[in-house]
Amino acid sequence: MTEPPDRLDLARAALRDAQAERAVALCRAVLAEVPGQGTALQLLAAALLMLDRPDDALASVDAARAAGDSVDLMTLAGRILAKLERYEESAALQEQALALAPERPDVITNLGVALFELDRFGPALELFRKAFRLAPQDARVVANLGNFLDFAGTLDLSLAAYEAAASLSPHDREIRSNHGMALLRAGRFEQGWPLFESRRRQRDPAEEAGIPLLPAPLDGLDLHGKRVLLFHEQGFGDSLQFLRYVPLLAGRGATVLLRMPPALKRLAESVAGAAEVTSGYGVPPGLDYVSPLMSLARCFGTVPETIPADIPYLHPPAASLERGRAAVADLPHPRIGLVWAGSPRGGLDRRRSLPFERILPLMARPAGFVSLQLGPAGAQWAPPPGCAAIDPTGSLVDFAETAGLVEALDLVITVDTSVAHVAGALGTPVWVMSRFSACWRWLMQREDSPWYPSMRVFRQAYPGDWAELVGRVGAALDHFCDRFGTKG
Repeated sequence: MTEPPDRLDLARAALRDAQAERAVALCRAVLAEVPGQGTALQLLAAALLMLDRPDDALASVDAARAAGDSVDLMTLAGRILAKLERYEESAALQEQALALAPERPDVITNLGVALFELDRFGPALELFRKAFRLAPQDARVVANLGNFLDFAGTLDLSLAAYEAAASLSPHDREIRSNHGMALLRAGRFEQGWPLFESRRRQRDPAEEAGIPLLPAPLDGLDLHGKRVLLFHEQGFGDSLQFLRYVPLLAGRGATVLLRMPPALKRLAESVAGAAEVTSGYGVPPGLDYVSPLMSLARCFGTVPETIPADIPYLHPPAASLERGRAAVADLPHPRIGLVWAGSPRGGLDRRRSLPFERILPLMARPAGFVSLQLGPAGAQWAPPPGCAAIDPTGSLVDFAETAGLVEALDLVITVDTSVAHVAGALGTPVWVMSRFSACWRWLMQREDSPWYPSMRVFRQAYPGDWAELVGRVGAALDHFCDRFGTKG
């Protein structure tokens, strides 16, 4: 088949400029005229991957490979498989590609990514270094080295790598987003928030309807009488964390409307200043501005010293709180909630979660234990004989019910997931068991959190070492239980 050069050249240019939707449209136009055109299928797969649509991207690259395989297609397919968390398959495919092209920096770094995700850190680092030696001007090679250095906790080196990568490819959203999160982790919020905006992959329906984004910074913007729509994005915990800005926005005179997923709706209704909370994707009438909740920190110019932490800013409905208190009424104090796994759909879940059996040593204390674990991991709940423990998760139909139960507890011990934000927003003492490369919001080398005064962060000393971390949590739990006249 011949290649329609004009539109495919435009598609390549669109990809270089991170205009993935334009690239998709151009490739589909070519494929409508020339079905099965190999280059169009390859570029389409790359664009779909950029749009975070890996399943569609894999179908496209598989169709291209069926017509004739190549190193380019192999390594692209490997990248897509890695995005789908099929790391063994990704590594195998990248190794095949590397055997055919042993000096190609992109193939070397793609194999490094797959091995890194398989926790083969030594070989991964050697590959990243080799790729950098071969292609120090390749933005993606430099950025992947930065990702590894960030994971390793060498923040200054990772920031230098991200800055270099960004200078080589200033429009790359993934590089900008990762750079932004590293800056936020370092506490350099003024630099981090603008880059963090690159996390967004699609526009909200209100933006598509022509509603302007809330300006950043707000400075002296008069919001009296203005209707502002704030919407949920990414994970539940992200929205729970940034709902704290609703009262500040309402305090400037804005009428604040929230669009939340159904699971968050009732709890979000408790935040001061929310005039209306909806769950649909329609565009409310008469809007003046729209904003993702997670962009409000930038709008308000938040730095670590000015994080709004007026706790509690969320409140369970009275009936939910009564049900929570009733559920734990027969348990002894201290009453401790446990969460050992995040959502399996989270890209970092295998590093942030641990099997229930790994936290069993914590349950040796004469306390009352409550499972707060939802999802498939909840089936692992198996308290030791004689332990005062209950599993009321069948009644936790939304976050309002979870909040009612959490507020009835003395302590929550959890991995880095949404329940940590529920407890922190309520002011319930919460201990977060964090993976080695902690989320940006917990900053660096500190056990407290300026976002949540009732939080204590326990970080892995080494990647994947839950045993040592659980041991530290257990020692702290002994001291905590002493306050209630019990000992482990």
